[in-house]
Amino acid sequence: MKAPGRSLRVLIPYFAGEDTFQDNVAYTLRKMGHNVMTAPHRFRRNRGKVQRIVSDLAASIYPQRWEEYETYTVATARSFNPDMVLCLTQALRSEVLDELHRLGVARCVAWWGDSPANMRGMGLLADGWDAIFIKDAAAVHKMQAVGLNAALLHEAMNPDWHAPQGVARDGTLAVIGNYYGYRQFLIKRLLDAGVELGLYGYSPPRWGDPRIKAIHNGRYVTRAEKSAAFEGALASLNCTAMSENDSLNCRAFEICGAGGLQLIEDKPSIAQCFEPGSEVLTYSSVEDILGYLDKASNNPDWANGIRDAGRRRAHAEHTYAHRLTHILKEVEIE
Repeated sequence: MKAPGRSLRVLIPYFAGEDTFQDNVAYTLRKMGHNVMTAPHRFRRNRGKVQRIVSDLAASIYPQRWEEYETYTVATARSFNPDMVLCLTQALRSEVLDELHRLGVARCVAWWGDSPANMRGMGLLADGWDAIFIKDAAAVHKMQAVGLNAALLHEAMNPDWHAPQGVARDGTLAVIGNYYGYRQFLIKRLLDAGVELGLYGYSPPRWGDPRIKAIHNGRYVTRAEKSAAFEGALASLNCTAMSENDSLNCRAFEICGAGGLQLIEDKPSIAQCFEPGSEVLTYSSVEDILGYLDKASNNPDWANGIRDAGRRRAHAEHTYAHRLTHILKEVEIE
């Protein structure tokens, strides 16, 4: 095993856009003293909808052909000589994993930060992974049942920018993310109830509700600006798509890290990370949300107590450094 503090060479075969999963992991590994390589550009299927359609079509016609990022991974492993290939919400086929091990890569590790339902093809169901970390407990059990070395691992926050920014607070309910169907429908219910909303992130799709399009502020926020949006709102809403089951997204940790008052849909996994009612507020209905907003508006001391407790818990237990320390311990490299 490498001595504690020894620098590892880690290949993350994905482009690290600002404040993405890949960016936060690469940033943290470098801060921990490791040598990290990320892809210098986006691969074809990640450059837009048309490119993704073309890539999916090519994969269906020529399933045996390696995808662009798989070819990149092996070519870069030959020159970079990584101790570990760390795939973040990214899958590699068994043949690629075999070739990486043949080239001397000690550990091929996957950390999947999305819903398992969004895996394409065989996804992570491939021999050759030394360890798989995924945020959905049901998916972990299914993978373990077929002999894969899978374990539960939640997402995280980066204390260097998912932290309070000292901004003034307004009376809005902040919503940050993509505007898929379920989120739009919930927002419509809140609009009908007269809630003042601050909508950030990618613009709603063409088929999106006109009222939502009209109030979306057109800003895709990252890092400190995203944290300022969480901190500056009366509260921040955290809901997920219909494909998400009992798992937490990165915003569950970023909102708290930024000092926001988090209203998160009720699910059992929350209690593994935060104390409901004391560090976050869980809801099971629109009425719950409206009640929390009314109480936060009329009782700021109560709301600030929850913000402070959630922030302390996030920074003490849920940073990327915490998660990566766990991964490196689990995949001891000889």
